[in-house]
Amino acid sequence: MNQNITEDSFIFNSFNNSKNYIVDKLEAINKNEFQLYFNSVAPQEITKTIYLNTCGELIKTIKKGSFKKVILSRIRKTEIKQNPFTVFESLNENYNNTFNYIVSIENEGCWIGATPETLVHIENTECKTVSIAGTKSKQINSWGEKEIEEQQLVTDYISKELTSLLTNTRIKGPFTMMAGEVEHLKTEFSGTLNNLDNWRELVERLHPTPATCGIPKNEAKKHIDNIELHDRKFYTGFLGPISPLKKELFVNLRCMEVQNKDAFLYLGGGITSKSIAEDEWNETENKAKTLLKVIGG
Repeated sequence: MNQNITEDSFIFNSFNNSKNYIVDKLEAINKNEFQLYFNSVAPQEITKTIYLNTCGELIKTIKKGSFKKVILSRIRKTEIKQNPFTVFESLNENYNNTFNYIVSIENEGCWIGATPETLVHIENTECKTVSIAGTKSKQINSWGEKEIEEQQLVTDYISKELTSLLTNTRIKGPFTMMAGEVEHLKTEFSGTLNNLDNWRELVERLHPTPATCGIPKNEAKKHIDNIELHDRKFYTGFLGPISPLKKELFVNLRCMEVQNKDAFLYLGGGITSKSIAEDEWNETENKAKTLLKVIGG
């Protein structure tokens, strides 16, 4: 993100920062003018057996003290009969508290998502961000020890990273937030950037957050590269509109890559020493419901 932002633009960034698209000179177009691109190489779907084995080994590694938390993701393949625009419109109809998008890039394919998580919201020098972690079904009334601990780890990390970049920092939470078909624990941060140009450094410090990578971050990211059989691509990256005085960036969660008749849902969850592999699998299944609801899966 070294280029100067001189006008309204849109950024679409991958998890590992290897691909960073910035679209400037934004203009409105008709739906029939929007070009849809589809990848011809299908991502690798992760079976339940593979996921449970990987998750089980990861829990053992964490219990040895190597990590406090690591996010493990998987890909679920499902048939999609609707046009991508129909899916996008259904997201807008069903979810009004998420950032909904459809992005199509030549050689990168078509991506659709409904993310509940802000990475940063910056207007002039006023900044907001959030800590979101811990997941439960709406049918479960209370939060478990594992989810509370998981969310606190993310909150502590973000609080530390904000110390040198923000003044007048205020923290609110945690409280329960609804995100599609599941609920999360959320803590809100707000404050004033010491310098307007520090927004890039702030993004670089926060991405990827412990909610999408792990703690310690660099070690967790390397471990993810070793144990995940698939490329996350833009899943757990970030995206959103930016302008000289306003940046609204979101973590790319609840997203899928569309290829002709198939949709590949990217799903994940935070693994700690208190995790149970079967429960973690069920959590990803619950998260999938947000998108499955609008594609008929």
